[in-house]
Amino acid sequence: MNATPKLICPKCKGPMRTYARNGITIDQCTVCHGIYLDRGELERLITAESSYLGGSPDAGWEADADPDDRRGRGFLGELFD
Repeated sequence: MNATPKLICPKCKGPMRTYARNGITIDQCTVCHGIYLDRGELERLITAESSYLGGSPDAGWEADADPDDRRGRGFLGELFD
């Protein structure tokens, strides 16, 4: 029987866990809690967020947006809840 290779965090060398949320595979360190995405996953997250908010791919990324505005948490805000 082949064991699944263990992922090691590139930052702290801690063990990582892999899980899928909303069709996107996410690797998270169990020690430093860093989040790592495979190639293309960030773009998929941005597309999903803009679809969720009903705007363009740049919606929600405005530099002058109020960081304390919790009304429009959107898809990314709920991803890790």
